[in-house]
Amino acid sequence: MTKLLTPEWEEWISLNVARGCDKDGIFRILMDEGFDYQQIADHMGYRPSVDIATVANPLKAQQAAAQSAASAGAARYDYSRMYIPNATKLDTDLAEFYVLDDFLNAGECEKLVALIRSSLRPSTISNPDETDSSYRTSSTCDLGTLNDEFMQDIDDRICRTIGLNPAYSEIIQGQYYEIGQEFKAHTDYFEAGELEQFGGELGQRTYTFFIYLNDVEEGGETEFPVLGQKIRPRRGRAVIWNSLTEDGVPNPNTLHRAHPVRRGYKAVITKWFRSRGSGPMYIKEANELTPCLTRTGFSKTRLDPALYAEILDFYRSNCAAARDEYVEGGYVFSENSPRAASQLVELPDELRGKIHGRLAGVMSDWCGRELEPTYVYGIRVYREGAVLKPHRDRQETHVVSAIINVDQETNSEWPLFIEDNCYRGHEVLLKPGEVLFYEGSRLMHGRPTPLDGASYANIFCHYRLTAGAVSAA
Repeated sequence: MTKLLTPEWEEWISLNVARGCDKDGIFRILMDEGFDYQQIADHMGYRPSVDIATVANPLKAQQAAAQSAASAGAARYDYSRMYIPNATKLDTDLAEFYVLDDFLNAGECEKLVALIRSSLRPSTISNPDETDSSYRTSSTCDLGTLNDEFMQDIDDRICRTIGLNPAYSEIIQGQYYEIGQEFKAHTDYFEAGELEQFGGELGQRTYTFFIYLNDVEEGGETEFPVLGQKIRPRRGRAVIWNSLTEDGVPNPNTLHRAHPVRRGYKAVITKWFRSRGSGPMYIKEANELTPCLTRTGFSKTRLDPALYAEILDFYRSNCAAARDEYVEGGYVFSENSPRAASQLVELPDELRGKIHGRLAGVMSDWCGRELEPTYVYGIRVYREGAVLKPHRDRQETHVVSAIINVDQETNSEWPLFIEDNCYRGHEVLLKPGEVLFYEGSRLMHGRPTPLDGASYANIFCHYRLTAGAVSAA
């Protein structure tokens, strides 16, 4: 079956003819993309004056130049080191492409829209020869230049989510589209002439991290015609793709366009990454490549009242027998006291097994995987000034964990800091009898604020996936 020219490809042809590009070269690119000779000739109203097979494809020349740059030190792309929690990866060999819903929440999106509206300029393009004034009609805000702490946090979360060093990136831009405004078919990588002008020390554009900030009333879709994707704007939704192939060569399959807004407005932010920078390109620890099991990564609930009463009774009857605890790796410490920052009350095997067994089924339901217990350390009692250094737990045995607040004597609340699967930080308060389920090996967590009070007693329970659950994952 003949591959048909889509409106996006027809628009691409018109734009490149208007730019004065070689028609034989355009013809050759389209034939290499799989379009029929007669269909191209009919649409262009042009037939090559020579055997098209002998015409050099300018895109292939550009790819060869990029391949040469790659061999001279530009990055290769190891897809196995790219894990974006909760993202849906497009099942295709044509491009590396992801969609991630709810990366930003409503409040974050509203704040970003207000920042964008505060400092807008007409959007530009990297091709100085573009003569079509309707090619890109949006407005742009250079968010990364605002010296705003909130913006820096968003920038940091984007880099950590995709797992790329910020030294390999450009500043974040915001784009704003009014009714009728659009960005016609284009790719994000620099064309051959543009690369020389705009590549600089950072080189070619690689990944794009693109986020919608509002639900557009009508229109404003982002379409990737070659990939067969037409993404509807949804508040907080991120679309992420690599404009290059795994070998670092520009990938024309990432051609895309922003359709005109028909009703309302569209606000987005975009962060581009590059092929060169200082330090390692990939920055995720091995733990961060562990597949996430839940949307957020943690959840607070209450422990079964009868079980909690049994634990509390045991603790109060045995807290005088607590022994000093020195946690391996120095994760628990106190800067203000020479004594141990925590103590441990050992649990009898029967109570330990009851806690582990009672929680296993509930936590399996929560994370959607069958779990088996690994450790219950006993009741840890933090003392005045104690700090639990933020960390990730062991991958082998602490995939999913629970913290039970047993008892506390504090002058002020002692929050647990934990990041979610979008690298957003949270402070979680647990009252006695409450329990937090969390993906311990994936998520950074700890209590960096020194304990203000005499004691804070809790139990850590750790689990790993059963062999069957690991295979299913």
